[in-house]
Amino acid sequence: MPFEQTILPQYRDADPDGLIGLKGCMHSFQDIHTYYMHSIRKGNDELPEQYGAAWVYTRYHVSLKNKLDYTDSAQLSTWMEPYHQPVLVNLNFILRQHGRIAATGKLENCVFSLVRQRPLRLSAIDFPEDFAEDVPNEIPDFIRLDQSTEGMTERYRRTVRMSDLDKSNHMTNLRYIEMFQDAYDAAFWKTFDPREMEISFLSQCREGEELTILSREEERAVYLAAVHADGKLASVALFGK
Repeated sequence: MPFEQTILPQYRDADPDGLIGLKGCMHSFQDIHTYYMHSIRKGNDELPEQYGAAWVYTRYHVSLKNKLDYTDSAQLSTWMEPYHQPVLVNLNFILRQHGRIAATGKLENCVFSLVRQRPLRLSAIDFPEDFAEDVPNEIPDFIRLDQSTEGMTERYRRTVRMSDLDKSNHMTNLRYIEMFQDAYDAAFWKTFDPREMEISFLSQCREGEELTILSREEERAVYLAAVHADGKLASVALFGK
């Protein structure tokens, strides 16, 4: 049975129009994943000390149907998909408000060794073998973004600061959506009005390093990339209509 929570939409997650869109939904999805793992004592509050490891997100997809307001609570559901190999796993998310689906999402993640700096099998953290479940759903699959900067234009440069860091001492995943949104101004996003977002996290971003943010626009999508100083990709993203 999916793990569920009732939440109160928070104005801190709002877009410039005052309502909660892609950014706020991603925040909520990360929150429920955190509580989901904490419920079985396999969260990032305990894994680093017990196993020298932490959950690391590798891809995130969010599809927005209706923005959230503040006139009613919202209901979050999540569950882990059955997996055929013991490293990368997917989790699904559904966010409902006013009796209808407001947004759906899919997360790909893995357990990462903080000592050896590589992915681990779930068995390395004594993860329960019967935890995943098959729940019928219509959540969109990952788009599988092109890992290329061909045809992209530099938009700005961003330095990773202390407030960007999480317990693994690299830039937390929630900072990426804001970093990519800042490639354009509010007028652009108001006109473009994206309803779909996917971010692939390719390499870790550390405190003090400067990232170059690039983008390429198409009729129904904006493609973005964050690049390390050595030219290696840190992340790629898509915002689509």
